[in-house]
Amino acid sequence: MLEQSDFGLAWLDNLFDAPSVEASVRPSATPEAPLEGQGTFFQEHVDLSEPTGRLLTDSLLEAYDAVTPRQRKRGREALKLRLRRVAANALRAYFFHKVPAVLYFRKADAKEYLDKPKWMRHGALASVVDGLTVAGLLQRHTGKKMPYGSEVPSWASSYWATEDLLELATNCGAEPSSIVSVLSEDDLVRLYERKPRTEYNRMKGELVRSRKGKRIWFEPTAETREFVARLVAINAFYRQQRIDLASLAGHESDGSARPQRPCSQARIAGWTPELFATDVYRVFNNGEEANLRFDQGGRLFGGWWMSVPEHQRRSILINGQRTIELDYANCHPRMLYHERGLECEGDLYSIPAIDAYEAELGLAPGTYRPCIKWLMQIMINGRGRPEAVEAPADIHFPPDMSGKSLVRLIEAKHQPIAQSFCTGAGLRLMRVESDIALTIVSTAMEQDWTVLSIHDSFIATLENRERLKALMVHAYVQELGKEPTIKGL
Repeated sequence: MLEQSDFGLAWLDNLFDAPSVEASVRPSATPEAPLEGQGTFFQEHVDLSEPTGRLLTDSLLEAYDAVTPRQRKRGREALKLRLRRVAANALRAYFFHKVPAVLYFRKADAKEYLDKPKWMRHGALASVVDGLTVAGLLQRHTGKKMPYGSEVPSWASSYWATEDLLELATNCGAEPSSIVSVLSEDDLVRLYERKPRTEYNRMKGELVRSRKGKRIWFEPTAETREFVARLVAINAFYRQQRIDLASLAGHESDGSARPQRPCSQARIAGWTPELFATDVYRVFNNGEEANLRFDQGGRLFGGWWMSVPEHQRRSILINGQRTIELDYANCHPRMLYHERGLECEGDLYSIPAIDAYEAELGLAPGTYRPCIKWLMQIMINGRGRPEAVEAPADIHFPPDMSGKSLVRLIEAKHQPIAQSFCTGAGLRLMRVESDIALTIVSTAMEQDWTVLSIHDSFIATLENRERLKALMVHAYVQELGKEPTIKGL
């Protein structure tokens, strides 16, 4: 589903929030130098577990001091933090990504860091990377910014670990399981303004939109303190579980741990997400600084399983046990009916005229279902003319039907809820959906079993399938007073 009330694709809105997923990592003691602009963006929450983090930071500080003028005493703690996080991100890229480089911005006033911690701003990362490069622990590419109107693309700077850093990290006990990510309480509830309107970018020669609105920093309220307390408890619980993929190389189906090897030999072979990223946070949209409100959006993000392709989610293990995924069928359209106290049967993305059209052409039933589903999500989440939105490459329209005619067919079938189309209702529904998700995850946690959420779908161990289904029904009925339709993936 879409993440903002305006037209667009969900992954564009959350491109840098979701954990990266890379494919076909090549094990190598000495990775080839990446090209300019390649890598994974620096994440301030990526850290190292103890005692590895402390030991490596002390060694980095000694190496840094040997090649740079000594910092003032009052700035030493911030320097140590930067050294630690720069190294942690380098090891994260090395262990988990095909391109073992970290992207970052060198400018002192980089707008990309406006909503980041102060220790990342004012070119501070650049000075640390430069010092560690002189010390022989990092290599780097310096990004370039092209003149306005240039046809040559610009890119972010990047850095990556040298063999000397890998050897130093090995001596401090570093291995893939040493990488951790713990979100601060300030980052567990995030509020953004409405996205800016589409503008013409002369450099790109096309219409572009910001990924999301400006982040709003706010003083905690009673409501947000409750959100944070709940998320703190969930994240602490998730960190106590083994949430893994059975398909990882060297990983047995019973959930046994991968054998650990020295840092220079420990790159994980094959496809893998960042399994250390289990902390979740809530994202609220269309906020206002002068009138704080948290009634739009609120979905959970952050857990690595949220970025796993659907066919790979079947390999997720919880504490070594196989899992099942259940989801609310036709969630947002059904919620619109249930808000009005109306029942709705069957597949809400099935349109009789389209079914007949498929049969007439001898096509498999449901051939154009993805097209109808996509259009309905546009109509529920967006404002304006849904038929004018450019469809993704994998969405195919019936060749003899216009987008406008399909919209009319959808409106005709769903006349009882048509007044909610093109009103931006999606973000309001997301708030309800996210509250249901939190109830499910929290209740399972209190009963000492684990549920992973992916918006309107949920993952639990096979033995808890019926418990999960019952909990999903109960949480939904509490919010909307009607029973949902649940399907298994």
